[in-house]
Amino acid sequence: MVSTPATVTWSLARGSWCYQDVPSALSRCLQIIQKLASQNKISCSSESNESVCNACQHAKSHQLPYNNSIHRTTKPLELIHSDVWGPAPVSVSGFKYYISFVDDFTRFTWIYLLHDRSEVQRIFLLFQTHVERLLDTKIKCVQSDWGGEYNKLHSQFFTKLGIAHRISCPHTHQQNGTAERKHRHIVETGLALLAHANVPLKLWDDAFLTATFLINRLPTRVIDNLCPLERLFKTPPNYSMLRIFGCACWPHLRPYNKHKLSFRSKPCVFLGYSAHHKGYKCLDRETGRVV
Repeated sequence: MVSTPATVTWSLARGSWCYQDVPSALSRCLQIIQKLASQNKISCSSESNESVCNACQHAKSHQLPYNNSIHRTTKPLELIHSDVWGPAPVSVSGFKYYISFVDDFTRFTWIYLLHDRSEVQRIFLLFQTHVERLLDTKIKCVQSDWGGEYNKLHSQFFTKLGIAHRISCPHTHQQNGTAERKHRHIVETGLALLAHANVPLKLWDDAFLTATFLINRLPTRVIDNLCPLERLFKTPPNYSMLRIFGCACWPHLRPYNKHKLSFRSKPCVFLGYSAHHKGYKCLDRETGRVV
């Protein structure tokens, strides 16, 4: 508190220097006040005032730092982080969104492309059936925000199957940080692939699928420098089958020829890895068809 002939407090006079809730900032503030008081010959009281400044609480409210999560999973599917990303410009295949599922223990990521947010419930049922059969275990808990699509899943599905649903508070995407950071990783990697290959943005869906494929095969310090695929399936990834996104390729097309004088191949653009075949996706530039 500073005493002046008019008995004006510095918390009122200085406007923006009240940091009573942050000790380090308060210390710096007091040094500034003492310097100003000394230069202007203003007497200062050494008495401290620990009361909360109501005006500052109204004017300068801000979020406090978020604590790191202390929860640790011990096996796959104990906790799945999920979020919907979009909307994006409509892709060649008509997609505008994707939904991600990130396993907390292995950090393995699955993404599913969506035409509309209303597809989330159907896609989650497909994802659940796939991973529970693949890993022979049940999903125990899902972490998400409180978006409308997850609200419906919570009321119509999670409660019936006994799946715990952890929900972030409104306007606090930091509490769903694993899914949000994965979005950033996928989007930035996908955009880098598009930029390097100089292909149109309308092919973002194939770029994001390829980005996810690569991320699952890259070591990460979050899981002791293992790659998610190795941690999930206990087998190292095969890097020999990787190709450069957007590179020129000549797929063997002879089995599809209509007559014997048809060309055996044609130049195409490499677009990624097939989820259903042991092969690659190639874009025919003339027809726009993926072969």
